[in-house]
This record gives sequence, structure tokens and C-alpha cells, in this order.
Amino acid sequence: GRLGRYQLLQKLASVGMASVYLARAEGAAGFEKVIALKRIHPHLASEKNFVDMFLDEARIASRIDHANVCSVFAFGEADGTYYIAMEFLAGESLSHIAKHMARSPEILKSPRRAWFVSRIIADVCEGLHAAHELRGRDGEPLNVVHRDISPQNLFITYDGVVKVDDFGIASA
Repeated sequence: GRLGRYQLLQKLASVGMASVYLARAEGAAGFEKVIALKRIHPHLASEKNFVDMFLDEARIASRIDHANVCSVFAFGEADGTYYIAMEFLAGESLSHIAKHMARSPEILKSPRRAWFVSRIIADVCEGLHAAHELRGRDGEPLNVVHRDISPQNLFITYDGVVKVDDFGIASA
């Protein structure tokens, strides 16, 4: 299907108040970009509190420009539903990786495991620090707190970059 200028290619996940799709942004002169599109669930699209939370997520996340935070490109409304267009992350959630590691005794015994875990923690801290240091247009601190750091909201790309995702219940 389509949602505004985006072609929805495949549903990737259904989370809390939204579904996430692999999508293609289409523009003038054959421009195309593969993105992730987070679409608020239709039954929540008319509830002001959920729409406000969704908009807050887009506002906060779109202002954070850091290698360890999933980039947000746009917020919009089409066909009576709200969406957030964001960076498509080719990789796996930390929860998925942790489940795989737990089933593999050789990984659990590997001396590289400690380095791997330390690197993830350090990168997550870098992304969260960028969020915590975020300032408004007036230069005043926004005091952003993610409030939902969990393995499901931490993503590791196939090229090894750790990304903090889902600022859905963040406060600022």
C-alpha cells in the first residue's frame, strides 16, 4: 500500500502504539530512499493523548543528530493516520542478539563477549548523552530522558553501529 508519498513495502514490527514498515520514499525525478515508517495504530489515531505522544516522539528524536541515535526525517499525516519517517536500520535488536547469544555456549564463554557488551554499553551511553545534552532553539537544555531503555529499543546494525531507538515515552 501507500501512505502519502511513501510506498509501504513490508511490515517489520508492531509495537506499543504503532506499526513499523519498510518503506520507500519517492520524490521528483525518480528520487527513492528506503526508510522505516512508523505508523500510529488506526484505532489510536483519533485519540489526542496518543497523537500528542507520537508527535512528542517525532519532535524530540528529530532534533537529536548523533551516530548512536536512530535519525528521524519527518512527521506527517496522510489518509487520516500519523507517521514518523526514520532511518532504516539493517540489523537486529539487542533483545534478538541476546537470545541468540544465550543459546550458544561458545559465545557465552568467548573472551570477546565482554568487549562486545562493553562496546554496546559505551555506544548507548554516547547516544543517550546526545539526547541529554539536547538544547532548544533558545539554547536552553531540553532535559530529554528516554525512559524506556531496553534491549528492544537498542539496535545493532550489521556493520556494528549501536543505535538508540524509540523515544516514544521520552520526556523533555
